[in-house]
Amino acid sequence: MTIISYLTQLLKHLVPGLLLLVVPLCLLYLFDRQLMRRFLISFGRMLLQMGLMALILWVLYRVDSPWLNLCWLLLMSVVSAWVVVSRARLVWSRMFLPVAGGTFLSVLAVTVYVLLAVVHQSPLLSSRWFVPVACVMLTHVLVTNIRSLSAFYEHLKADVLAYETRLANGQPHWRALMPFLGKALQAIIVPAAASVAVSGLIVLPMLASGLLLGGMTPIEAVGLTVVITAACIALSVISLLFILVLADCRTFDKRGRFLAVVLLLTLLSCKNTSSSPQTEPIGQQPEQAGFYDTKMAADKEIRDKQTAAKTIIRYELPAPLKDRPEQILRRMGYTVSYNRDTRNANWVAWHLTKAHTYGSNQRSQEKFTEDNDVPAPRAVDQDYYSSRYDRGHLCPAGDNKWDVKAMSESFLFTNVCPQNHGLNKYEWNDLEILCRDWARQYGAVDIVCGPIYDTTPPKTIGRNKVWVPDRLFKVVLCRSGQPKAIGFIYRNEGVKQSMEQAVYTVDEVESLTGIDFYPSLDDKLENRIEAEARLGDW
Repeated sequence: MTIISYLTQLLKHLVPGLLLLVVPLCLLYLFDRQLMRRFLISFGRMLLQMGLMALILWVLYRVDSPWLNLCWLLLMSVVSAWVVVSRARLVWSRMFLPVAGGTFLSVLAVTVYVLLAVVHQSPLLSSRWFVPVACVMLTHVLVTNIRSLSAFYEHLKADVLAYETRLANGQPHWRALMPFLGKALQAIIVPAAASVAVSGLIVLPMLASGLLLGGMTPIEAVGLTVVITAACIALSVISLLFILVLADCRTFDKRGRFLAVVLLLTLLSCKNTSSSPQTEPIGQQPEQAGFYDTKMAADKEIRDKQTAAKTIIRYELPAPLKDRPEQILRRMGYTVSYNRDTRNANWVAWHLTKAHTYGSNQRSQEKFTEDNDVPAPRAVDQDYYSSRYDRGHLCPAGDNKWDVKAMSESFLFTNVCPQNHGLNKYEWNDLEILCRDWARQYGAVDIVCGPIYDTTPPKTIGRNKVWVPDRLFKVVLCRSGQPKAIGFIYRNEGVKQSMEQAVYTVDEVESLTGIDFYPSLDDKLENRIEAEARLGDW
C-alpha cells in the first residue's frame, strides 16, 4: 500500500467521523464564538499531531527495521525528556541528557523483557509488538517522571541541610539521599495505588478489548494486560533510578555536595574576596590561604543566615495542638496543620503582604490535586463528585497570584474543605477580598482559617469520608500601627449571612475551636487585642 492510498483510506474513515462535530460547533457558534475558535485550534493541533504520528507509524510498520524502531524510541525519549524537564522545572543543562538517557534505557529494558518473557516475540524488535508496547511504556513513564523528579529535587532543595548533615556524620552519598528517594517513590506509588482499582474497571478492560480484536484469546489478553500494568509500575521506579544515577555527577560534586549549595558558596566566596583582603598565614601558599579563608567566611555567613532564619518569628502560626492529629506542612504561600482523621486541615495560616495581593498567575490553568505528603486515605477529586459541596479554598487562590508554585500549591486538597456553594461564592469570597484590601491598606496581615465541626457524628462525603464542616472560621491580625485582631465565623450554609453578624473576638474563636492563635505575641498585647473585635476599627 502506497502512502497516497494509505492517506486516502484514512480520510475515508476520518471525514464521516468528523461530521459528528457539526452539532457542537453550531451550538458554540451561536453561544460562544471565542470558545469555538479555541476549540477548533486545539482540535486542529491534535489532528496535526495524530497525522504526524500516523505517518511515523506507517513508516515504522512498512519498513519494520529494528534499527529504525530504536531510533524512533530514542527520538520519543528526547521529546519525553523535554516535557519532563519543562513540567518538573528542572535545570536544563544538568537534567535534559540524564532524563532522555534514563527514559530510553529504562523503556528499552522493560519493553525487551516483556517481549522476551511474556510475549515470546520473534524477531525481538519487530514493529508489530515493539512499537505498541513501547508506546504504552513511554506514555506512562512521562507522567511518573514529572511527579517523582519534582518530589525528589524539591524536597532535596527544601531540606539540603539534613542531607549535608548526614554526609558530615559519615553516611555514604546514596545513603544520605534515601529520605528524598523515599519521597520520590511515594510520588509514584501513591497515585498508582489510588488509580489501579479504577483502571481495573475502565482502562484495562479497554486495553484487553483491543488485544482481543488483535486476535488474542480472552485469557491471553487479560494476562498480557495485567503484565503490562505491572511493567508500567516497575518502569516508573526503574526509570527514576536510571535518571538519578545518570544525573548524579551533574547534580553533586566529587565530595557529594549538592551543586546548588556549592554554587552558593562560590557566589559568597566572590563577595567576600571582593569586599575584604585576606591575610596570608605564614607557611601557607597564597592560593590555598585565599581558598580556605574564603570558604570559612562563606560557611560562617551561611550558618549566620540559617540561624537568623530559625529565629524569624512566624506570628501567623497557632500553638501546637495536643487534642487532635496534626501534621505540619510548609508551603510557599501558607502553612497547614493537617488532620488525618477529618481529611481536612485543622487550620491554614499565612502572612499576606501587599505585594502578595498582586500577580499575573491565574487560577484558570490550575486543577485540584491530592496531596501526596499526607497518608492515605486522603481527600481526592472524586470525593467531591455529586456531593453538592464546592472544593472551598482555605488559603485563597487570589492570595497566591504572586508566584506560579504558590498558586499551584493552593489547589492541593490539604488546603481545601467541603464548602456550601452559596457561602463559597458570596460571603466567604467577600471576606477574602476584604482581607486583601486590608493587606494593601496596612502593608500586611496575618490570617488563620479552618473548619469547625458541631455535628456528632460528622457528615462526610466521598469514598474517603471527608468531614463536612458545620461552620468555618477566620481570624485576622494587623501588627502595623495600633495592633488589632478580629475573628469571623460563618455557617456552612447557602443562606445570606451578614458580615457584621459573623464578627467574633479571637478569644471567642479560640474557645470554639480549641486553637491558641498568635502565641508569639507579647502576652499583654495578645490578651488585649484578642478580647476586642470591632469591624468599624478596620
